[in-house]
Amino acid sequence: MRSTFFNVVFVSSTAVLAFTGYVASFVLPATAMRNWLYAWGTLGQWGVRNILNGTVEVRGREHLPTDQPYVIAAKHQSELDVLMMVALFPDMTTVAMKTLEKTPFFGRIIRRLGFIMVDLAIPDNRTKQVIDGARVAFDEGRPIVIYPEGTLMALGAKERYRGGIWHIYNELGAKVTPVAMSVGVIWPRRDKVKYMNQTGAFEFLPPIELGLDQPTFMARLEETIEANTMRLIEEHASGDILDAARDRHARGVGNEDIPWQAEQNRSRKELTRNK
Repeated sequence: MRSTFFNVVFVSSTAVLAFTGYVASFVLPATAMRNWLYAWGTLGQWGVRNILNGTVEVRGREHLPTDQPYVIAAKHQSELDVLMMVALFPDMTTVAMKTLEKTPFFGRIIRRLGFIMVDLAIPDNRTKQVIDGARVAFDEGRPIVIYPEGTLMALGAKERYRGGIWHIYNELGAKVTPVAMSVGVIWPRRDKVKYMNQTGAFEFLPPIELGLDQPTFMARLEETIEANTMRLIEEHASGDILDAARDRHARGVGNEDIPWQAEQNRSRKELTRNK
């Protein structure tokens, strides 16, 4: 019941904020629009604390650089980690597909927030688009948040890390702070069911030193995020959820489904083909 109530509250409040943000985008500057982003993240976290009785521990803030804007490379485990990011860094930017600009209400808001928009229709120019956008944000002193896997991942699962983050690190001379997390124990990715009375963590890790070549940097980043994410999952998950996370982690990249799910998916595909 509480999970359903949380969903109703969160979806309805998001719709209200989207509409008011859309209207405000015609009259308010981009800096003021970031208050809308902060309100959305804060409201979502309020619901987690007060409706789901969940706790998210934020650790390692001392690892955020003080001599330059943040460049953060994070695991993407849940919609909750997005809420955490925008509440912690309302002036952040991130990489988004240019097609999102056509989304009703949100499209205009995204443009006003100054995200790094990448046109996938120009494949040979994607890296330059990311670097140019990151340089503008860096010059403005804004945090840059990158999800190297490019998609939400189930607990324990991982996907191939994409090299765009290295180009920002290399071209801008930017320290990259990895983020590990276990917030999926409270709010599983794309799942209507949320879990009551759970604790998760959102942990900033020591920045990766400058001057590494791409293979070394990417290996260091992946190892740091994945090992520490699994450490946090071991700390906060239990029972079948922990067993499934361990299984995904052991099978490596691109093996998100636990065995019975994979078999079920294969059966569904076979039935579809037979029809």
